[in-house]
Amino acid sequence: MRANGFVRGDVDGFFGLFFDNLTNLLIIGSLGALVCGFPAQLLAGRILPGVAVSVVLGNLFYAWQARRLMRRSGREDVTALPYGVNTPTMFAYIFLV
Repeated sequence: MRANGFVRGDVDGFFGLFFDNLTNLLIIGSLGALVCGFPAQLLAGRILPGVAVSVVLGNLFYAWQARRLMRRSGREDVTALPYGVNTPTMFAYIFLV
């Protein structure tokens, strides 16, 4: 562990999770309108911001937990679980609404 908390591969992991979640947000927006018939105001005003806030807060919470575990255990190989929209579950919700 480096002094700033970042290790090799963090940037790759960040961009992998970022683009996965971005893709899922785009799919939710388009399929929510096309398949479910949700109005654009509902998608852009409630659903997508809610998903975005939950992803940010979930990742921050998991990072906090990992940092806390690292300090308590004295280990430096602790990592946070990536948090985001579960793609198979997203499709189930969209097509089974």
